[in-house]
Amino acid sequence: MKGKNKAIVVSCEHAGNAIPEKYKPLFKMAQSALNSHRGYDLGALDLFESIENNYIFHKQSATTSRLLVDINRSLHRKTLFSEFTIQIAQHEKTEILDTYYYSFRKSFEAKIRDLWKQDTTVLHLSVHSFTPVLNGKLRATDFGILYHPGRIAEKLFAKIWKAEITKILPGFRTRFNYPYSGKPDGHVRYYRDIETQKYLGIEFEMNQKYAGNYKVILGLTEAFNRASDAWINL
Repeated sequence: MKGKNKAIVVSCEHAGNAIPEKYKPLFKMAQSALNSHRGYDLGALDLFESIENNYIFHKQSATTSRLLVDINRSLHRKTLFSEFTIQIAQHEKTEILDTYYYSFRKSFEAKIRDLWKQDTTVLHLSVHSFTPVLNGKLRATDFGILYHPGRIAEKLFAKIWKAEITKILPGFRTRFNYPYSGKPDGHVRYYRDIETQKYLGIEFEMNQKYAGNYKVILGLTEAFNRASDAWINL
């Protein structure tokens, strides 16, 4: 079914490195971590804000640092809280979860469920960026498109988007499921476990060396818009 039975939602879970005033004492020695790839996804917010088309039903970003609480992790994960917050009292963790984690995740989920109630298939794009060098190892790609290899619709959209990126930004390298696998725990994985037919989860990873490079950002956006047109009309 075309158009009216499909919609796009866009999230950016690691858009900023802000720490609320109340919790700043926990981060007195953490400025270097907050400013690094551990604190936020440099450049991801610019790409997120650039992505606009007529099929997008909802967009949502989080500008509080993942070092306070990581919105892109499930509650059972050890990395949900960082070394700066892991030792705080349980009631403080509960307050952080209520204010920053659940407020993001539940409102986003409500939008998706509203679409599902209307028998609409949802394409969820989660926008991220990655550090060019990790643990001394160069990551040999410019962009990564992450999807679950067992989900045919996700794989098809990833192929279409990659082809459009290659047309618009020739000479740039786009890889599938790199620098991370498309299957592990995260915001996207949460919805895959709920809905098998009416959900496509795509995570996009931009190399942080392109942060602030608006030629690249606009090229990625145009490629996404072309891929969106193709998907809507499948």
